[in-house]
Amino acid sequence: MGSASGMIGRWAVITGLAFTVSVAAARADITTERSASILIFPKLVFDSKGVQTGIPVDTIIQISNTSNSMVFAHCFYVNAAPPDPTHPPGPTNVPIWQEVDFEIFLTKQQPTHWVLSTGRLDDPTDNKSCNTDCSNAGFDPGRIPPAGNDPFTGELKCIEVDSSGAPINGNHLKGEATIVTTDGRADASKYNAVGVLGLNTDLNSNNSDNLLCLGGGVSPSCPNGAEYNACPQTLILNHFAENATDPVIEALGNGMGGKSLVSTELTLVPCTEDFENQAIPSVVVQFLITNEFEAQFSTSTTVTCWGNFRLNTIGAIGRILEVGTLGTRFAQTRIFPAGDDQPGVIGVAEEFHSQPTGAGAKPIISRAAENLHGEGARPLGDIIQLPGAF
Repeated sequence: MGSASGMIGRWAVITGLAFTVSVAAARADITTERSASILIFPKLVFDSKGVQTGIPVDTIIQISNTSNSMVFAHCFYVNAAPPDPTHPPGPTNVPIWQEVDFEIFLTKQQPTHWVLSTGRLDDPTDNKSCNTDCSNAGFDPGRIPPAGNDPFTGELKCIEVDSSGAPINGNHLKGEATIVTTDGRADASKYNAVGVLGLNTDLNSNNSDNLLCLGGGVSPSCPNGAEYNACPQTLILNHFAENATDPVIEALGNGMGGKSLVSTELTLVPCTEDFENQAIPSVVVQFLITNEFEAQFSTSTTVTCWGNFRLNTIGAIGRILEVGTLGTRFAQTRIFPAGDDQPGVIGVAEEFHSQPTGAGAKPIISRAAENLHGEGARPLGDIIQLPGAF
């Protein structure tokens, strides 16, 4: 890293951009801009009363077919909400890891969308135009179930398949998710789904079975080697220190006698997942934090099924990320599995900017999501096991 001003400049330029990284030994073309064969939405939230999130929220999901032919996808919701949403997850409040799958089909160049809480019915008689109510506009993609649980906190994975349901490397899917508040404050944050590109070489062709090989070499589980590009070896997050002031709000002067505060929430999901046996994936994740003076700190935590946490609660020294302890307004955190035998991870970050509004009034809280950046490729790869055989 360079100077403090250089660090700030890089943070400003990089935030929100997609990543495409290649290395000589293997590829990790995880993308947020190109169409892909696997879409991962790391963070889906529906909480009508704000019991778990503090603010009532819902999520709008968008998926598009970028090809000139019909495309099919097999999708999996994973609900990682704890049984008691009023208390944090833990040994006595283990996330339920409830999986619900469904299929969608998209005509050529068709986008579609639905709301997490309500899903979307397959109704040929409903209004497909978008005049005042756009919730069901466009061609129906098939029946999409509602989230079911309230609250729902978890992820969505969609796999491109052929008309028989067998996985294929079409690279025709692109997606976005928008987390919106539902209490009238009209606030939203949006991120691109993480896409995993399917390989289309003769040596690394998809054999269309229910075992998807993401990166890695030839193995008993993956006799043909990789069928999809690898998950990144390292994720990179450039961020504010916890509870740092927002320089834009402070420069303009908030005039309310209090400080603007910024906090960052990180969501991580394992790349390896077994939907057939309902085995709950777990990974030990390391964090290497570097402040603007190039001082480094490290910690670790375990992500089981789905992890969502404020930066200052990570591992044993999460408080080091508080601005008063870290000593700088900005930092970079590198995120990687604790060993090659651990699954890879994919994630997204969401910033919360709090602006004071005066004595006795609740502060205005704005949210902004951002995709993480990737570096390197997982040497041993990851596996997604789908239910059934093709």
